[in-house]
Amino acid sequence: MTTVNIISLNKTYPNSAAPVLKDFSLSVHDGEMVAFLGPSGSGKSTLLKLITGIERPDSGDIHFDGVSILNVHPNKRGAVLMFQKSYLFPFLNVEDNIGFGLKVQGMSSASIRAEVKRMLNLIGLPGIEKRKSGQLSGGEGQRVALARALVTNPKLLLLDEPLSSLDTSVRINLQEAIRAIQRELGVTTIFVTHDLGEAMAMSDRMALLLNGEIVALDKPEALFHRPRSVAAAKFMGVSTFLSGNQPCPEQGRRVTVKNEVCFSSEKIFAIRPEHIRVQKGGCENSMRGVVSDCVFRGEYIEYQVDVNAATVRARMPMPAPMFPHGAQVFVKFPQEHLFEVT
Repeated sequence: MTTVNIISLNKTYPNSAAPVLKDFSLSVHDGEMVAFLGPSGSGKSTLLKLITGIERPDSGDIHFDGVSILNVHPNKRGAVLMFQKSYLFPFLNVEDNIGFGLKVQGMSSASIRAEVKRMLNLIGLPGIEKRKSGQLSGGEGQRVALARALVTNPKLLLLDEPLSSLDTSVRINLQEAIRAIQRELGVTTIFVTHDLGEAMAMSDRMALLLNGEIVALDKPEALFHRPRSVAAAKFMGVSTFLSGNQPCPEQGRRVTVKNEVCFSSEKIFAIRPEHIRVQKGGCENSMRGVVSDCVFRGEYIEYQVDVNAATVRARMPMPAPMFPHGAQVFVKFPQEHLFEVT
């Protein structure tokens, strides 16, 4: 397949005060799926446009297998972009939609039919060759769009939030299907999404983007459990940061948390909401607080506890106590779940 190297890309749009991408560099390994996660305006879609040739960078380079593609015509780069909507040709049936790229390449009709059949089996929709695009559901349309993208055997598959407009059940089903197909074909893939759960479920590595820069890049499980910076932790759903200290090594890895939830000149520690405990009694690494909200979420109880001038959000799995509004409680931060951030 293909190894992609993005080298010091810079891009600023006309009349824009700040660059969309700033000295952006990243390597995507052969056969790997990397998810780009970030808010609107962080540069995710711009990056895809630069790779496909829709836009040109102000500086920097993009290599496929060590060779620059910047001067290669967009339709010769071998990078295929799949959008939020399927954008199937309404006047063509499924077979003709999927085989359109092969027809442009000059492949014979018999070979196209065989390839379309193979792709329909791969996406789990055999036998719908003659169906019109208007007869497809949203999920079916995206599967057909995926088949159309993959049938030409691209060097790089680019997915720009292709599942964002679908219902939850269809979306989860397609997440699994796309991941399975990507692994089976071994196609190098870059996946753009706003959805943290989607990024974690589908990617080999996740890149967290903020203001045109990568603030974190790692395997999903590593970023989820131990993000290394405050910015990355916030991306991953962490909202509680504490100042404290860690004594010398001979005293173990015990962390003493001060009676405050704030930033200071001391070390900063973070903790995921599902690791925080809300209880009646105080203990080591706990703070006194007042319950401002307690919501039953089915599999867990979600608490908001006012601690000094901050609100601590915690999620405790069921069974868990339901504390009333205004209850005096203690919030415990288990030392084994505290991690240092910068």
